[in-house]
Amino acid sequence: MSAGIFDAMQAGSASPTGSVRNGRPDAGVGTEPLLLPVGTRLVHIGPPKTGTTALQSAFHAARDAAEQQGVHYAGRSRHSVRAIQAVLGKPGFYTDGAPPPIDTWMRLVTEVERSRADRVVISSEFLADARPDAIRRVVDDLGGPAVHVVVTLRSLARIIPSQWQQYVQSNMRVAFDDWLDAVFNQTGRKMTPSFWYRHRHDQLIGRWLEVVGPERATAIVLDEQDHDMVLRTFERLTGLRTGTLVAEPDLANRSLTLPEVEAVRAFNIAFRREGLGRALHSRVMNFGAARYLRLAEPDPEAPRLEPPQWALDRAGEIAREMVAAISASGVRVVGDLEALAVMPPSRRSEGSPTAVPVPPVVAARMAMGVLIASGAARGQERMPGVLQFAEPPELVRLTTRQLAVVLARRARDVARRRLTGFGRGLPGPLRRR
Repeated sequence: MSAGIFDAMQAGSASPTGSVRNGRPDAGVGTEPLLLPVGTRLVHIGPPKTGTTALQSAFHAARDAAEQQGVHYAGRSRHSVRAIQAVLGKPGFYTDGAPPPIDTWMRLVTEVERSRADRVVISSEFLADARPDAIRRVVDDLGGPAVHVVVTLRSLARIIPSQWQQYVQSNMRVAFDDWLDAVFNQTGRKMTPSFWYRHRHDQLIGRWLEVVGPERATAIVLDEQDHDMVLRTFERLTGLRTGTLVAEPDLANRSLTLPEVEAVRAFNIAFRREGLGRALHSRVMNFGAARYLRLAEPDPEAPRLEPPQWALDRAGEIAREMVAAISASGVRVVGDLEALAVMPPSRRSEGSPTAVPVPPVVAARMAMGVLIASGAARGQERMPGVLQFAEPPELVRLTTRQLAVVLARRARDVARRRLTGFGRGLPGPLRRR
């Protein structure tokens, strides 16, 4: 990091070590070079497959402890998905094309504005998909000069198989090797264009630097041998005590085995053949079949997804270009940037993989996940041998308080319509709605 950037960061941290701000000890100020200035809105933009779920889960679990230390984790859930989809204009998971209303984003902005914490954290890997106009809006809405962008980086060797799996879970039907050929060798082919938009990391960083500048951005290179490194780094950035953020293994997105992901791909092919929609697929797959697979212990003997050597060689060439560009950008880097260009040898034999048999237990788990997502079954609440109807997943995910608020509003609206005579002359079923 240049001396100018370091001096600016230190100047922004402004009070001597051991001082008190807002009634809280400002421990470490003036001694921690990564500590962001008071008033910072830390915006973590991912990209996907760089430990985002584990980080978000750790912040969500430590909300109260972080707030007591002057750090507010924005949103009410682990990941404010709908708010980010709204500002990006991306369709919601349960719709077939329409993004959530922009009010969803503005509520998150209002929460950030009203926070009295020293630092606020917003984390969403979806922000890696933001176009330049959306980037400017996100930064402006969240405080302009107060925004500090953080990007987490991981080797393409790790990202490639993981991202293909995620595409498959999102209804892609293309085989791994065909997808690799399209990504590396057919630049004009419009297949998963989001891959390089997200994972050409030098260009991702460049898009955000055009708005915030290198002095208000940090790139963290993940250490594959130290999985807590990213948590410790975010603690240093925000002033949290060491150990406040704790990884929650149960919420981590484990990789699927090769038979598991091929079972999902076969499901997608059959699903498409039936002409069913995106929203339904998201419901039964992301919150059903794929989730149920990940909750089970994987078969340690099952084959894993391995990129071929030619793909790793090509990824290494691109990674070296990215490392050089990131280094020249002036962004502050935490971790070993050069490690991104080191590609391991492929453990896969030459040639395309043969057909992968799907064990019955994998098919059964997927079927159970679909039943649960559809509301026909609900985990341990099912009676042995009896299929019972349970709440739809939209209701299962709501708290009792949230349900009570919805029912109260609906009752109020019904009463208002009756008092104003609304619905007179309509058929009986419509009058009762």
